Amino acid sequence: MAKTALLQQGLLEFTLNSPQNTDTFGFELANDTKVSLLAPGVVHFEPKDSIPSRAIVLSAGIHGNETAPIECLDKLVSDILALEVKLEQPLLVILGNPPAMIEAKRELSVNLNRLFIGKHQNYSSCYEVERAKQLESLLDSFYKSYQHLPAYHLDLHTAIRSSKHEKFAVYPFTHGKTWQKSSLALLQACGVDCVLFSNEPASTFSYHSSAKYNAVAFTVELGKVHAFGQNDLSKLEQLSTTLQQLLSDSNLSSLGFKPKQAVLFEVSDVVNKHQEDFCFSFGQSQANFTEYQTGYELAKEGSGSVVISNGPKAIVFPNDKVAIGQRAVLLVKRMSLSDIEQAEKNHRLE
Repeated sequence: MAKTALLQQGLLEFTLNSPQNTDTFGFELANDTKVSLLAPGVVHFEPKDSIPSRAIVLSAGIHGNETAPIECLDKLVSDILALEVKLEQPLLVILGNPPAMIEAKRELSVNLNRLFIGKHQNYSSCYEVERAKQLESLLDSFYKSYQHLPAYHLDLHTAIRSSKHEKFAVYPFTHGKTWQKSSLALLQACGVDCVLFSNEPASTFSYHSSAKYNAVAFTVELGKVHAFGQNDLSKLEQLSTTLQQLLSDSNLSSLGFKPKQAVLFEVSDVVNKHQEDFCFSFGQSQANFTEYQTGYELAKEGSGSVVISNGPKAIVFPNDKVAIGQRAVLLVKRMSLSDIEQAEKNHRLE
């Protein structure tokens, strides 16, 4: 019955019908791919008749109201179940926060994307805390099952506000390891030319995979938040095509990095909220990647203010409604073509 419901309804509807509790089960497709539902919104695909070259995690819905990537992965899963996608690599698909999806909220209690790499231990028990523990455990089992394979993790999101670069990705802090052109080439193939290089560790899902399992991992922003059914998925066709290439036996070396097409930023500052009266000097409609010059008063907090230094710098993910102690905004500086060439010479980018 459960197998039939999953096949008929698709992963999203099946998950929303039972968002917090479901029996685990497994079955095989006609092409001998083993399908295992491991938890609500989490399904493992294991092709039996292939020699895999990478282990792949695709996640969406870590924030429940970011619906476009959820719908994109739902269609991908349905196509795999219908044998319409060639699957040669082990795959773990995760719809992160089903109860928040039902309520069309970013989260129920706590931002799930601040709870990974063990940070959930710092919070009182709630749905997101328990879900972070569960997802860490499932991720650990998946990666350890394929520890001989290169690991990949694309964590798909949409942004709260509009953006001067509609699609962009966050490259997790590498702790001194070089930035990989092959990774940037994969993002460009997905239709994502704009990339932010993080300057410090984080507690995000993609950083968790990168830091703990050495995965090629990114937080990928795919436009603006919309309600279910109101997304133009044709804007994600390039992503869908590249995901199918990633899942097949295609040689990814065919993907080449195009530096002249790249829009690369380095994170220069992470501004956290320390008091309840923190507020920006710009309106809620201000787009991601809006630039400000040196001396601009970006925000006020208590008796002080946040002022741009060594500008120009652009804002990314501004949100003055976050909890105290959490990030209110990233400030980023764009890399010129000569900066990119210098990074290559210095072996920061290889």
